[in-house]
Amino acid sequence: MAKSKSVNKILLTSLFFVSAVIFLVIFSWNTSPLYTFFGYDSSIFKAMGKFMADGLTPYKDFFDHKGPIIILVEWIGFGITKSDYTMLLLQAIFLTATLYGVYKIANIFMNTKKSVVLTLVSLLVLSLVMSGQGGNTVEEWILPFIVWSSYFAVKFFAYKEKEHNYKYSILYGITFAIAAFSRLTNAIPVLIFAGVIFVYLIKQKAWKNIFKNILAFVVGALIITIPILIWFAVNGAMDDMIYATFIFNFKYMMAKSFQADGLRIFKHTARYLLPLIFAVVLQIVMIAKKKDVWLNAALLIQCIVAVVMHVTGALFPHYLYIWVPTVVITLILVVKDYGVMKWFARGYVALLVVVFIGTNYIAFRNYNSYLKDMAVDYEKNCKDIYSHMPDKKAKILCVDSNPYFYIVTDTIPNYKYFHTQDLHSYYDSKTKAEWTSLIKSNKARYMVVSRMGEFPMYPYLRKHYHALYENGRFALIEKN
Repeated sequence: MAKSKSVNKILLTSLFFVSAVIFLVIFSWNTSPLYTFFGYDSSIFKAMGKFMADGLTPYKDFFDHKGPIIILVEWIGFGITKSDYTMLLLQAIFLTATLYGVYKIANIFMNTKKSVVLTLVSLLVLSLVMSGQGGNTVEEWILPFIVWSSYFAVKFFAYKEKEHNYKYSILYGITFAIAAFSRLTNAIPVLIFAGVIFVYLIKQKAWKNIFKNILAFVVGALIITIPILIWFAVNGAMDDMIYATFIFNFKYMMAKSFQADGLRIFKHTARYLLPLIFAVVLQIVMIAKKKDVWLNAALLIQCIVAVVMHVTGALFPHYLYIWVPTVVITLILVVKDYGVMKWFARGYVALLVVVFIGTNYIAFRNYNSYLKDMAVDYEKNCKDIYSHMPDKKAKILCVDSNPYFYIVTDTIPNYKYFHTQDLHSYYDSKTKAEWTSLIKSNKARYMVVSRMGEFPMYPYLRKHYHALYENGRFALIEKN
């Protein structure tokens, strides 16, 4: 019997790994060998992984407001080999873990066959959010931890246990810390589950169990937090890391500029929210029918929070990655209660299929109409600029340009603010002052500036730098 279970685990893992590879080759534009597109956020993350492999210290030598977890992942997946193939392999490993977690959740309620089918169907949901950025986003790397934390929460509610196994809370704490050291809002789905469990245990008056779970959560968080703090303290970048990951990120999240023209943008992103909005209806119906009340209550809170966050905050589709488990678990529960939820189940699946087709049609149309040619042109111009750089071993700074330049030319920046400097300066006066001071120090011998717009520091650069070479996209400038 034990041997049979081991064989089944190997077969399932193999099936999910192969499915993950096929899925990523088709939908992860930023890392798939089928596409030329380098990505937006993905190029920033891969550049940071490369910089770390080149010996630079995160936040002290190069700045971004994403936490150190994403830099670690990019260092492992891209920085060491500087290859998208290893990046794709790492994505496949993480996605396999995600799919196996989804399978385990489904298997709580139904047999192996149905569980496998629903697990593969969950890829339809995942493709919706991946189409917004093309893979290799922060949220993608957090997903396995959210799914497995969700598994233990669902298991607790499904079995109607009077006490919550404190060992589960260790994973909740680990997931919280990993999310906090990537982008704090990624922890919200797990915190909602933990909060509902906390209320349930209060209702049960399980005071000793509550204390054990709180302690276990803290232990889990410290398992991740302590090594990170030690590493940055040893490398003299603790203050820089804390400021970028938490203080700057808070200012970034609270910025009201995302509201500008929000309604117009929402019209173009509303399709991503449809599965969550329809899930609210399903959860209300299941609660009314007294089906998995506590679990559906937790899922309902997640859906409402997700929609509110998206509408009132940054309207970026890839932020919805973290809510994929919410949609998938809702689908699992509807299928589980198919007898009384038959038409809801059919309607939900139909909605997911329609949104899947429509969203991916738009995404691939955009890729073929302009993103593909833009990427080829960008890479060609990067190499052209670098070929005219007199000292190929010198550091260089990209001003107002995509950091893909550093990857194509295998260069490193001479200032820590290596990309979208104007954007970062807009959100934080301290960053703006430091960036302005660095520019006016005139320590950078070479810079690459975009010719596609007017950057605020351009007037100063024109006085202190002269053009060495220009092409259709960039100008290579050198200090006077």
